[in-house]
Amino acid sequence: MDKNTIVSLNNPKVRVSKQKSHTPSTIQADTLFTFTPKLEFLIPYIKTKMISPRYCVEDISYLKIPKLKKIAFPMKCFCDINMHRLGVHLDWYGYYGLAFSKEWGMSRGIQPIQYINQNSELRNDFTTAFSAALSAPMTRKGSAQEKMKSFLLHELMYYKPYDGKMENRNTGKTEVKCFTDECEWRFVPNVTPAGFEQAFHGKMIVNAGVLEEISNSMAGIPEISLQFEYDDLKYIIVKTRADFEKLVKEISDFDDSVQHELIAKILIWDVAGRDF
Repeated sequence: MDKNTIVSLNNPKVRVSKQKSHTPSTIQADTLFTFTPKLEFLIPYIKTKMISPRYCVEDISYLKIPKLKKIAFPMKCFCDINMHRLGVHLDWYGYYGLAFSKEWGMSRGIQPIQYINQNSELRNDFTTAFSAALSAPMTRKGSAQEKMKSFLLHELMYYKPYDGKMENRNTGKTEVKCFTDECEWRFVPNVTPAGFEQAFHGKMIVNAGVLEEISNSMAGIPEISLQFEYDDLKYIIVKTRADFEKLVKEISDFDDSVQHELIAKILIWDVAGRDF
């Protein structure tokens, strides 16, 4: 195994499952939003009806795992922030997004993350267990020890510190942020069947160009992507009227009924955002 990779997950491929019932939140939005900083990134999602993951680098120094400060793994992030509070989130992540029902997202395995207090016993216990798993000798595939390593890695992919430094996608500035404000959910597919590593660390993370190239190669691969139908979309969010016009032009070759359906779901944030 390459020293810049970590044990792959054993979780199955993403499957759509039907929940017996869905209990909507009475506090958070019953909607999952995903945003991107540019319209040109949003358009392929709409045209292909597919949202592919990308490798994201996470600072895990708060976990205090020896020799492991950062890790990258494939994901797509969502939030369930109420519409009237979305403005601050958009200032960080971009004004171009898609919104789906929470029931749709949950049936596809999208999972809310856990925010970690680095002074908690949970953090301390996880550090002890993960450090022990990493230092343990390799065992046969399918063994209890190998499964435990896979489980701990999977668990790590849904952790985030309470706060920390982060680069604002819109401004490029690094600022201190309270991460719980993000109300984050994650789609983390098992990408190993498609020939990708589930996680990287070390030199692969330092070389951002290589990581970006690998991420680009994941685009449009159905078995590791979130696929949707236009009926699944609740909203399409763009920033300006000019963005609206560009998007309408991009879908001008769609069937009339599909065009009308999509146009009816477009929300121009500069126009409507002030009303929430």
